[in-house]
Amino acid sequence: MSDAKFFQRGKYQPHQTQVRKVVRRKQQIAVCGFCGDIIGVGKVHDLRLELTSEKKDPRHQRKKVAMKKVVANMTMGNDMSALYHEVIACMHIPDLEVKKMVYLFLINYARARAEIANHAVNGFEDDLNDANPLTRAMAIRTMGYIYVERVIESLIDPLRHCLRDRDPYVRKTAAMAVLKLYMFDRSLVEEEKFLDMLKDLLADSNPSVVANAVAALTEVSERSPHIKLKLNMKIAGKLITALNECNEWGQIYILESLMYVTPQTSEDAETVIERILPRLQHGNSGVVLVSVKVIAYMMNY
Repeated sequence: MSDAKFFQRGKYQPHQTQVRKVVRRKQQIAVCGFCGDIIGVGKVHDLRLELTSEKKDPRHQRKKVAMKKVVANMTMGNDMSALYHEVIACMHIPDLEVKKMVYLFLINYARARAEIANHAVNGFEDDLNDANPLTRAMAIRTMGYIYVERVIESLIDPLRHCLRDRDPYVRKTAAMAVLKLYMFDRSLVEEEKFLDMLKDLLADSNPSVVANAVAALTEVSERSPHIKLKLNMKIAGKLITALNECNEWGQIYILESLMYVTPQTSEDAETVIERILPRLQHGNSGVVLVSVKVIAYMMNY
């Protein structure tokens, strides 16, 4: 008797189909990265009850789990905007993880619904005066993403203070917030003299602040038809000094800014070339390419 009947393809198809389903399900679970009890909850009413629960929760674990469910559903495309009252009420919770999720919610919905942004203004103002520099930086960054009139009006004075904040992380975050504000309202940035404050940050003692200020000014210069970034040799020297303490992206920003330096003499150009020659041996190809571009530019002088 032939053994062919033991190897009939049709008999194995149901088994193979089941295997494929199991594998596909495992892949979906791995991609999601969230527990089933978080993704499975999609009812706004249930989430509202969890966010407004008055049970004792000294470490805010219940609110944290509830916010994770909101963000998970939001990421999956479920509309969670109806919970904005409850989510904004969580802004007063002194937990950075909760605040990050609240800010993510605001960035996602506040642009399209101005009333959500308007209700969050008081919470932003409280966070901007928080003792924790991470909270201040997150607040100023999030406000820069929300292009709503009342939020922009509330951003102006805090942004001015953050550009002079005692903490360098807040200052470098504020520098990029100026760029975001410029994309929304160019005339406002120019009227409030924010670009002059960015130029002052080029002399900052922290290299990360210098790199962000340079990146913002360079972007503004490229987008504006009448604002052109011009750097003298004194500022160029300070920027090159900051190169050694910056990461790769900071070095690229600073090197790009040297294209806006106009050497007065050939000796000035030679000085710049000599100081950036070591960058040609850098492990990052982006740093090397920009260094070559700057050297070629300086050779014209």
